[in-house]
Amino acid sequence: LFKYFVHQNDPQRRFSLTILSINILCFAIVAISYIFINAKTIKDSGILTKTPTSKMVRRRNQKLQRKIAAIIGTNFVCWIPFVIVSGLHYFGVIDASAQYSLFSIVILPIN
Repeated sequence: LFKYFVHQNDPQRRFSLTILSINILCFAIVAISYIFINAKTIKDSGILTKTPTSKMVRRRNQKLQRKIAAIIGTNFVCWIPFVIVSGLHYFGVIDASAQYSLFSIVILPIN
C-alpha cells in the first residue's frame, strides 16, 4: 500500500517525496495556465464588449472565470494542505499518522 505520510527512514520516502513534488509542480502549472487564460479572456472581453452582443459575451466570460476560479480553488484546497502536512510529518514536526484517513477519504476526493 502506497503512503504519503512517511518518515525519513522509511524505504518509500523517495517515491513519496517525488510524487508530492510532482503534485506541487502540476498544481503550479495548472494554476499559472488558468491565470493566463483568465487574463486573456478579460482582455478579449474588453474588446468584444464594444459590440451589440456585449451582454452575452460578458456573461459567458464571467461564467468561464467562475469555472477557472473553482478549478484552481479545489486544487488548492485539496493538494496544498496535503503537501504541507506530509512535509511536516516527514520532518518530524507533527505525527500525522492519525489524520491519514481524513486526508485520503475527505480531502483528496475534493479534487
